[in-house]
Amino acid sequence: MRNKDIILRAVQYIESNLKEEISVLDIADSIHYSLYHFIRLFQSVTGFSPGMYLQQRRLSEAVKELKNTGKKIIEIAYDYQFNSHEAFTRAFKKQFGINPKQLRGQLSLTGLSLLNPISSDSIFQSEKVRNEPPALVELPQIALTGISFFLGDESKITDLSKEWGQFTQEVNSIKNRLQPERFYQVQYWSEKQELGGFNFFLGVEIKNMDEIQPQFVIKLLPESRYLRFIHKGLANKVGYTYKYIYNQFLPETDYKLTRPYNFEFYGEKCLGPYNPESESEIYIPIE
Repeated sequence: MRNKDIILRAVQYIESNLKEEISVLDIADSIHYSLYHFIRLFQSVTGFSPGMYLQQRRLSEAVKELKNTGKKIIEIAYDYQFNSHEAFTRAFKKQFGINPKQLRGQLSLTGLSLLNPISSDSIFQSEKVRNEPPALVELPQIALTGISFFLGDESKITDLSKEWGQFTQEVNSIKNRLQPERFYQVQYWSEKQELGGFNFFLGVEIKNMDEIQPQFVIKLLPESRYLRFIHKGLANKVGYTYKYIYNQFLPETDYKLTRPYNFEFYGEKCLGPYNPESESEIYIPIE
């Protein structure tokens, strides 16, 4: 049995026992591994320590109960094996940036780093991005023009082919675009979480802002410092790369997120959304 399959068995055990009092040793025993070897195998395959994964999954499921039930916060905390309101609130705020009571006042979960169960796809994608550590880069201001979109249904984020199709049909009318063309997708969000949905912009880099036709908008990405990650593979798998960045990489660093956006750049190595050899770049503004 492959190591990936062994870890997926461990994940299944965790998912079946999120509300039970289990330890990392119990998880190791479920797949007949020593604690020492299990911890190292789990970390190498998933990028998480077993304890971190267990806690983040419990907190992610707790979010759903906070939003969808009227249960008291302390009841949910005990259900997910936190021994006090304070311990639950402390862990919750560390992962999501707000406390449980504040979450109940929000209409949307947009922007929260919820961790879904590890899947075969997520293991494959996170292994690829972990093998190429991010570069720290300084970029000057970038001028873009293109089309802004809003999706009210976040489940459709993985398929933006319709929006890209609309933009590429019109891009040739942008006369002052750089050559060779430099395409971008910018994700941005409002501090007003109750707005919900997902805002994004599809654009091309331009030489100047002259003679922009009215159907297009201009975005200026400010001079900033970024972490540059490489996404390899199908475009609809990029969500796994983002989950690695926000759920695994950034929590283990001292980097601070500085601006309410990130963006993807599609250069010469981008071979199309359905090419498994394609590469795109993800830029996360930090300080």
